[in-house]
Amino acid sequence: MGKRKLQFLILSIVIAFGSCSSGKKKVTVSPPTSVVPPPAALPIRRAALAPSVAKPNPPDPETVLISKVDDTYSKGIKEYQAGNTQKAKQDFDKALSLLLESGMDIQNNSRLRAEFDKLVEKTYGLEVSAAASGDTTVQRDYEPPPIESFAELTFPVDPNVRQRAERELISVRSDLPLVTNDYVAGFLTYFQNGGQGYIEKILSRVGMYQPMVSSALRKYGLPQDLIYMAAGESGFSPLAVSKAGATGIWQFMASRARDYGLKMNQYQDQREDPLKSTDAAARHLRDLYKEFGDWYLAMAAYDAGPGAIQRAVEQTGYANFWKLRELHALPQETQNYVPIFIATALIAKDPRAYGFDIQPDPPLESDQVTVTVPTDLRLVAELIDQPPKELERLNPSLLTWATPLDESEFVINLPRGTKDLYEKRIAEVPPEKRVWWRAVKVDQSDTLEAIARKYRITRAELAQVNHLDPGDDPEVGAHLIVPLPPGRETAYRRGRYYRYRIRLGDTLGGIARRFHVSVAGLRNWNHLRGSQIVAGRTLQVYARGGPSPETTGEYHAEMPNGVKIYRIQRGDSLGSIARRFHVSVDKLRRWNNLRGSAIVEGTSLKISSGSRTKHLASDPPAESHHEDRSSVFHYRIRKGDTLAVIADHFKVTVAQIREWNHLAGSFIMPGQVLALHGVPD
Repeated sequence: MGKRKLQFLILSIVIAFGSCSSGKKKVTVSPPTSVVPPPAALPIRRAALAPSVAKPNPPDPETVLISKVDDTYSKGIKEYQAGNTQKAKQDFDKALSLLLESGMDIQNNSRLRAEFDKLVEKTYGLEVSAAASGDTTVQRDYEPPPIESFAELTFPVDPNVRQRAERELISVRSDLPLVTNDYVAGFLTYFQNGGQGYIEKILSRVGMYQPMVSSALRKYGLPQDLIYMAAGESGFSPLAVSKAGATGIWQFMASRARDYGLKMNQYQDQREDPLKSTDAAARHLRDLYKEFGDWYLAMAAYDAGPGAIQRAVEQTGYANFWKLRELHALPQETQNYVPIFIATALIAKDPRAYGFDIQPDPPLESDQVTVTVPTDLRLVAELIDQPPKELERLNPSLLTWATPLDESEFVINLPRGTKDLYEKRIAEVPPEKRVWWRAVKVDQSDTLEAIARKYRITRAELAQVNHLDPGDDPEVGAHLIVPLPPGRETAYRRGRYYRYRIRLGDTLGGIARRFHVSVAGLRNWNHLRGSQIVAGRTLQVYARGGPSPETTGEYHAEMPNGVKIYRIQRGDSLGSIARRFHVSVDKLRRWNNLRGSAIVEGTSLKISSGSRTKHLASDPPAESHHEDRSSVFHYRIRKGDTLAVIADHFKVTVAQIREWNHLAGSFIMPGQVLALHGVPD
């Protein structure tokens, strides 16, 4: 009862205060609607309009999907680098599934198709699925090329750094035309601050590879300072793999690597072989310099592809790297490619002047032996008392423990001074057993029985192979050959082993026809119950005759007259296609009615096979290969001309123009007259 009275008292007080003003006048309390201003007059409404103006447009579904796919792929890369290959494979599969199960038209959507191709190339380029199944070597320590972290950045210029670089440039000796400007000075500033790790790494690693690279550059008559291209490309790491799939010290893409004879299959990737890839890079640089007549343009073409640089020159009329950079006619990464090279070379030539004092690693030296049968590197390591990791380090191009089955001779690099020991001990292993037998060094506690039990073989077998009495125990320190069962023998007898990446539109029947095998065989090898397959996954294939050319992705078809139809791939140029098919650029132009050098990725070119047809319909009759010196055309050089542009226009080579006009280099001036032999007016 008292509580109710208290409530009544509080209510009375509230009413009393509500009915009086702050002064002496009473006011009438009106309904709320007469006091509150109309909504239109409230500031709240004006504030509510702001989000509709400032709110950005939501990302389109394609962008959202690609972002999710990239995030999932990045997660897989972290697992892969941590050695968790099974988890990495699951993440890679999930990334592919996000694309394939999105319901979007991947086949006809250029962005999604490019994302799909990129994802598949990256994922299976690392051979993750093979690593998970135990077919590759021990965990490979792939690393991103250092240039990826700063190639598209711009750095402020320290005036003191630029002045020092200008002074150094006067005294430094180089066989390339080194220059300094704000672009170069910006990277010099960065390399002495945030980029110190990159410089320290290359100053250390250059010692391992300098003798080998210098030898290759001398062999092809190239400037020695081109070695610093490899510094920027990979930090001198054979296991550098870029986001785009470029691999090795010289960062070859697969198509360019094949142009220069580097092998890539399930056994080896010669882009990761320092010696072979350096030789290929030297030949590629020699060809690019012949094509452009300028080292900075040749370097840019090495990075972006000769087609991209040729198009930039044709579109702007300038065959000068710095002018093309000024006009933003080059890809973003390529704009900084030459400045990074110059900055790296300047520091490497005089490290102390820029605050570095790093001792180079000793040269990479090895003994070489040739094997004529498949041989497991682990057996080799055990025979010469070396860790398998050391054999892997010396043979980075091998993707499997065994040397390639399809090569009758293969060179293995051994630690220096172990060749004689290897040859003595390998003779104890029958040639046909070298792919699965092992060797073991006897420890203090080892007995014949214990070793046999460890490797799950009989004591009698172990004793017989090593010419021991079954009742005797081996001496401590002795090496025993372990005759492991031929677990891989049946696989080798099936035929050559392939890992085929499934493409959009593939069927089991189509893949079987390409490899000349049965659908039942494909199901058996890959544990498939039905015929459903998923684009981007891989199939194991054992084929005796090998795949038809269709599986390489190079040809659309071959016409009845023997003319091949080649689909232009990213990074192709007329020069590289001509070298691949051993024809001239001039013939490619005639066969395809081309006037210049511009070609478009995805379009097709007609190419005569040579062996089945003598001429295309558009081929003129054969002409003498001797130049007609009696017909000389005098050409007056115009603004923007370069030797490469003039040579391309008149269908001659830069070397010919130099010879006809006694030119030592590529410098020409507007108004100068050139003599051109055997060209039309």
